[in-house]
Amino acid sequence: MKRTLILFICALSLCGTTTLCADDNEDFSAGVYVMLDPLDTASLPIIPEGDYGGNIVRSLLDGDLIWRNTHTQLKRHNFSDKSVCDVIMNLYRHTHKHYVTFPVMYWSQSPNGDSLLVSGRVYLPKQRLLNGVVVANHYTICSDAEAPSNTISMESVFTMKGYAVIMPDYVGYGVSRNEVHPYLEWRSAAKTAVDLLNCMPNLLDYYGYTYPQDVVVEGYSQGGAVALGVARMIEETDEDWTVRKLYAGAGPYDPAATYLYSVEHDTMGIPAAIPLIVMGLSDAYDLGFELENFFYEPLVSHYAEWILSKKYTVTQINQHMGSIVMSELMTPEALDFNHPLADMLYEALLWNSNVGYDLQSDAYFLHSVDDEIVPLINSENLILQMPDDENITYDIGHYGSHMEASVWFMKNVYQDL
Repeated sequence: MKRTLILFICALSLCGTTTLCADDNEDFSAGVYVMLDPLDTASLPIIPEGDYGGNIVRSLLDGDLIWRNTHTQLKRHNFSDKSVCDVIMNLYRHTHKHYVTFPVMYWSQSPNGDSLLVSGRVYLPKQRLLNGVVVANHYTICSDAEAPSNTISMESVFTMKGYAVIMPDYVGYGVSRNEVHPYLEWRSAAKTAVDLLNCMPNLLDYYGYTYPQDVVVEGYSQGGAVALGVARMIEETDEDWTVRKLYAGAGPYDPAATYLYSVEHDTMGIPAAIPLIVMGLSDAYDLGFELENFFYEPLVSHYAEWILSKKYTVTQINQHMGSIVMSELMTPEALDFNHPLADMLYEALLWNSNVGYDLQSDAYFLHSVDDEIVPLINSENLILQMPDDENITYDIGHYGSHMEASVWFMKNVYQDL
């Protein structure tokens, strides 16, 4: 059993490298989205009461050996799509009897404030006494098949600790897939998370769960930046919930500094992020950017197919773009901060920084010094600009690459819950 379990532990934050992880016997993409607002009780599955077994899995997850072995296995395969999918599927097969999961849809808002139907996924443990609710926020994706409502995510493992887990798709994925995803515009992503959270009391009460009114907020990579935004939004605007603890790893908390760093070093760890940022913020703030003013071919001609179709993973788009060198992908005007276009983009990125927010809750931030995807400057600026607080832990160390560090982040979150 341990041999089988070695593969199943980490897929939380691979920056879009995963595809839809399903085999011939599993279909997570769908079916019926359960409407939460108002609650469509006729579409809800039956959740048997009581939960037995699973202690071997829990004991392995509470130890360190399986995490180290999983890290070694995934690194050996260079975190390939197949190896990550093997991890997810093995996790599912060893834990799914302890929870019930289904895709959901509910009302939220687009970046301009219009009412918008969005979606996500809910994981509910079978035991009725919950330790709490985890608001889990996903990493960068480009394929709609990777959206939480369409697949199983690593965050489902938190159900083994007695937590309900909720995961928003964000605007642009799931039922809102025809919308442009406003990448790094944290407010709309956080709003989809908070609105999903506010749907939970009716759902949990329907099933007879007992639960506290405080929540755990979690996320890595893009999800880390969104998680910080979710904690802020709950603290500033939500009177029904309090944040018990925030766990955020390697997030672009300071997107303007991230972009400036990438321009200065003439490299971008995820080339696909460049059109996501530029055109996503253009759509969110009605900036009117034109592709040809920012990008070279072949991206200009293939933007609709590669990005808007939501058919390709980040890895596939990176391969299509063919370079990580900013000056080979973007026009001189886009890289010149004295140019009006670049200045408009920079201002939009500044508007989406959370590094100076005075966080009230307990928090844990992890970032690897060796991260090649999200520059360490994000966490350095967070440390410099976030007011001092003894309840905030910064875990900055040599944890390997962005994807390698996600394993240690996930281990630390799981074991701390």
